This record gives sequence, C-alpha cells and structure tokens, in this order.
Amino acid sequence: MQANDTQADKTSYLCLQMFKSFFLLAAWSMALLQMQAKSDGKVIVVADMETHRPIRDVLVYLDNGDQVKLDWTCRFRLYHYKFKRATFSHPDYLKRVMDSSEMNVDTIFLIPNCHTLNEVVVTAKAPEINPQIGNSIRQEIAAHGVKPSGKDFLSLLRPKDRKRKKLGKKTMEALENY
Repeated sequence: MQANDTQADKTSYLCLQMFKSFFLLAAWSMALLQMQAKSDGKVIVVADMETHRPIRDVLVYLDNGDQVKLDWTCRFRLYHYKFKRATFSHPDYLKRVMDSSEMNVDTIFLIPNCHTLNEVVVTAKAPEINPQIGNSIRQEIAAHGVKPSGKDFLSLLRPKDRKRKKLGKKTMEALENY
C-alpha cells in the first residue's frame, strides 16, 4: 500500500510542478506582451482636411523638445503623453496646435492655406449703376415676376441641397474646433 501512496505523491508533485511552471510561463508572456504594446506607442496619421489624403513632410514639435518630420508613410508614433502641446506645421497648410488631451485620435487634419486670405483691403469705391441699366433691370423684373423671399421649402426635397448643408455644418464645426 505504501508503494501506491508514494507513486500517487510523486504524480501529484509532478502535476503541481508542471502547473507552477505553466502559470509562471503564462504570467511572463503576458507581462512581455504588455511591455511590447506600451513600447509600440500610438500611431497617428496627418491628413488634408479637404481631400482626406495623408500629408508627408509635416513637422511635429512637442513642447518638451521632441520633434519629428513625417516621412512617406505620413504617420508618427506617440509613445508617451509627457507634453502639454503639440504643433503641426507644413508650408502648404495652416499651423495647428493641439493639447495632449486632444491627441486621443488616430487622424489629425490640417487645413490648406492656399484658399485662405490673411487680410482683404478694399480701396476703390463701388461703381454706380447707369440709370438706363437700372430701368432695364426693373422692367425685366416686372415682366418675369419677382423671386419670393424667405425659406425655400422645395430645397428639402432635393437631396443634393441637404448633403451640401450637412457638409457645410461639418466644415464649420471643424473650423471652430481647429
């Protein structure tokens, strides 16, 4: 009987040792995977706001002194959030400054500066309309009727107008949050 007991003890001891080694191996693997995930960082793409195409050669400056220039992949890795502000600059786009709390996105959009004007100065006086032209315009309006003022309710039935208004609202929201 004692031979069976020692055999059972040896078997249970070996099973316990295998369980311990399996548990330690699993814990070590999980810790290694977690460290690798932290070291990979977060990938952020910088793109054009109008076309949604990625932009290369964007300079990213962090206020802690770190800086990076985006290569042909148009993306960079953010390994830590030990900064307060990040500045994105490119010669063809408006400079964008973001707080670290805003960096939880995967894509950052820049507005092209080729369609913006810094200042507009009007130096000429508005031209006066020739009285004969004014009379002909009035006659034309009287002959064909006057376009009514107010809300155009038929625009609700046209899907292109709804899409255009929706896109306009999204653009205005993006500009306000820029």
